[in-house]
Amino acid sequence: MRLILKQLQDISETEVEIRYAQMDARIHNLIKQVEQSKQYLYGMENGRQHRILVNDIFYAESVDRKTYIYTKLDIFHCELKLYQILMKNVDFVQASKSCVVNINVLENIRTLLNSRMEGTLINGEKITISRTYIPGIRAAFTEKGGDAE
Repeated sequence: MRLILKQLQDISETEVEIRYAQMDARIHNLIKQVEQSKQYLYGMENGRQHRILVNDIFYAESVDRKTYIYTKLDIFHCELKLYQILMKNVDFVQASKSCVVNINVLENIRTLLNSRMEGTLINGEKITISRTYIPGIRAAFTEKGGDAE
């Protein structure tokens, strides 16, 4: 695969053109990534509604039937359920019954003693991965080129 970048002064919006001989999983994932780069979720913080770029979300967690979205610096309350976040975004993977994680911000995963795993995010935060969801996390993580212990 070749990458060609051109800076043009006379365009108002970034354009992405993908040329391929045959549609395969890599091309499909690339298309999903580009589409996801312009998707937003909405969350509340301090009584104000914010538009949050999906790629900026580290993980979402459900606590007491409320969903919270975690970014690098902020926490937002969201009206969506976890399964709705999973359905809308290709790069989110279920980590536990109450948590979905953006696979792009998962730095590494390691096995714990109690048949669970621990994931470290790029900001140093750690999440617990339940044993039920280990195969999905491991597959998505290695597909993205990550390193699992």
